[in-house]
Amino acid sequence: MKNITDEQKIYELSKIWKEAAYNFAFWDKVDIDWDEEYRKTLVRVLETKDIYDYYKELSRFVALLGDGHTSVSFPREMVQDPKYFSMFPVYLHKFDDKIAVLLVTEELKKDVPLLSILKKVDGVDIDEYVQEKCHPYIWHSNKAACGISEVNEIMFGKQGSSATLTFRKDDKEFDITLKRDDPSKMVWCQTDYPQIQEDVKKLISSSDVHKVYLTTDNIAVIKMISFEDNSMCEKIYADYEEIKSAAGYIIDVRGNGGGNSSNADAIAALFIKDEFRSCSAETQMYNPVYKAWSVFRDDFKELSLDEAEKKFADNEDEIRNYRMSRNMYYVTDEAKVVIDKAPGKLSGPIVVLMNEYTVSAAEDFIDVMKMYTDAVFVGGNTAGTSGQTLCGKLESGGFFRICTRRCIAQNGEDIYNKGFAPDVRVSFTVEDQAAGRDRAMERAKEIIKKKLCQ
Repeated sequence: MKNITDEQKIYELSKIWKEAAYNFAFWDKVDIDWDEEYRKTLVRVLETKDIYDYYKELSRFVALLGDGHTSVSFPREMVQDPKYFSMFPVYLHKFDDKIAVLLVTEELKKDVPLLSILKKVDGVDIDEYVQEKCHPYIWHSNKAACGISEVNEIMFGKQGSSATLTFRKDDKEFDITLKRDDPSKMVWCQTDYPQIQEDVKKLISSSDVHKVYLTTDNIAVIKMISFEDNSMCEKIYADYEEIKSAAGYIIDVRGNGGGNSSNADAIAALFIKDEFRSCSAETQMYNPVYKAWSVFRDDFKELSLDEAEKKFADNEDEIRNYRMSRNMYYVTDEAKVVIDKAPGKLSGPIVVLMNEYTVSAAEDFIDVMKMYTDAVFVGGNTAGTSGQTLCGKLESGGFFRICTRRCIAQNGEDIYNKGFAPDVRVSFTVEDQAAGRDRAMERAKEIIKKKLCQ
């Protein structure tokens, strides 16, 4: 790809700046001078020498907003071009609080043992390296939910770029200098640790985004990795008669990247009797005259939001004036009533598995299940990022998205960049990977069996 002109760089950066300034849903949650950051980024953008560095600067700019639904995406042809997106001959994975080697190429299998723990990059402690070299380009307000993004920042880069990685295995540290190359040419070695085995007595249905099966203990497992596919609910509904024979239910939305909240509601309806309410949300309301009036309000100029709300605690009009002049005034979109169209209600103990990669519509699903069922939630906190994005295409080939609408937990809990917490916390560790264990699934089965015996 050719580099783009300075005029186009200015235009695209300005477009992102403008859309975020007027439409971002969380201006009352971040403490940055967006105009000043735009000026700083403009200088850096004009200094970029190629389109890769240009997009890195756009990503750095948007990452200042610290929201998982607000980001910049590279052009697809760049991601597919090893000139820009080559990788180290090791595949890294974030396990709980450690980064370890999940796969390695045949060429390096004797030099880098599987599940070696990454300790340093170019002599810099890994936590410090992630903070300084990775987080500037990704949202990281909920660091637990950024593990995939962190390892991608470490692994991928321009073809031929290199780094010295320090690993620890069996209490011994070793250094190895690795060069990034075309991933399509890499031959990955076979793993020598046991794979996690699913307890499948009978497979009921499956697709690219879901799987439903009965275990040997007659527990139905409904695994959904996305709510994007509108046909998934129909497929699961069609299997209702088989599913309802189960003694209990494990709903696995770990790693579910979201999609259509209506699909999430449709699945939740299987476990809820009659109608129910979906999550509510807040959307910014903007009236330009308030910004015009605020120009003459010297008492507004130096006030933070907290200071303004304290100063005008007894004056709702002044709070509205202050908030609206700064794009911080929100109105509530009432929760919609979901008409139950499920073929019936599934009865029995319910466990929901979730983790830090349970995002967006999958969090809306968690919200409904927490409010209307007695399910037990096992795993880790969800990502804490849900809402409606404004998506825009850039002339240089990439995309950006700005979160414009923020979802609100039905119990009033603020989950922004924190997520919903589990009832039983179970993390996935390097030791679990080495043993081929899914401790969260094991715990879910234990909970259901205990409830069945009560």
